[in-house]
Amino acid sequence: MDLYLTSEQALLRDSAAKFIEAAGPKAARGFRAQDPSFSAPRLRHAGELGWLGILVPGAAGGLGLGLTELALVLEQAGRGLVCEPIGLAAISAAALGQGRTPHPVLDRAMTGAALIVPAFQESAHGDDPLAPRTHVAGEDGALRLTGKKMFVCADGADGFLVNARGRDGPALCYVARNAPGCTLSRTQTVEGRKLATLTLTDAPADLIPPHSSSRNAVDALHNLVLLALSSELLGVMEKANEITLDYLRLRKQFGKPIGSFQALQHQAANIYVRIEATRSLVFQIAANNDAFCIDPATAIALKAKASEDAMIVTEACIQLHGAIGFTDEHDIGLYLKRAMLLSALFGNAAAQRRRYIAAADLTA
Repeated sequence: MDLYLTSEQALLRDSAAKFIEAAGPKAARGFRAQDPSFSAPRLRHAGELGWLGILVPGAAGGLGLGLTELALVLEQAGRGLVCEPIGLAAISAAALGQGRTPHPVLDRAMTGAALIVPAFQESAHGDDPLAPRTHVAGEDGALRLTGKKMFVCADGADGFLVNARGRDGPALCYVARNAPGCTLSRTQTVEGRKLATLTLTDAPADLIPPHSSSRNAVDALHNLVLLALSSELLGVMEKANEITLDYLRLRKQFGKPIGSFQALQHQAANIYVRIEATRSLVFQIAANNDAFCIDPATAIALKAKASEDAMIVTEACIQLHGAIGFTDEHDIGLYLKRAMLLSALFGNAAAQRRRYIAAADLTA
């Protein structure tokens, strides 16, 4: 797919590519045993570049850009195995700034001084974000949340955006990490990042109002999450493929580069087709949707495809590397592990397909 960018978009992409030069497999390995499992100064650097406020209107101090710009930055983050949760931080900042009066924590979220992340999942198999079991009680200004969220990227987080069931339907609420009744239990992942179970027991919260163009604040943020994760998965696939193609050109067997063997060429062609199809869908959705009014069915379809293709592509790249690809010392394995994490977050391919049936009003 040929992607035609404006000069400003190309400059943003090149800036993101320069940012990831200091990331990569070596940095990702180094963060495995650290707490938090990313660099706080680099998150603040991303804030200084404006990326955490990329969707926040200029009137609120953000860049006021669109989904294409967000996708370009996160594609590069995926390529570089960036450990800083730039995507989750950026879309959370967008949610905090979508009301008439931005939330007080927005400025700190945009600069990277505070990390705010979504907390939506309530089961291992994906959920309907508009029908959570977590519930909110009380009046605006004195809200209380009770419930449990799983697989939260709470590593280093200062607050959470939680979907809850209210009297008037699903509500999006902000909960501070140090709020009374807010507890976390963390689990190490195969990728090295820590996920947490967030338990809320009558925890105080702030209501986040919806954007004027969105159907619902929860729905808007959830669709942004799916696009952000899919954009990062695209970058993971691209870089894994580039590493593999270099290996096919250099590795020799029977006196020839193994890339000259037709069976491996067919495999490489299949990988290329999957990557380009995902890229086409990412940027088609980004170019044709308002940031706060993404069509739910297309966002779900994108996450289903990106999750499935990322796993197929990275697994194929491991196989094309032969025995060396299965070792932890080789970089290609880190891309499979990152794909495993991002594919599972907020529902894997199977969960997204189940949701698509309902969102597109189909019958199974």
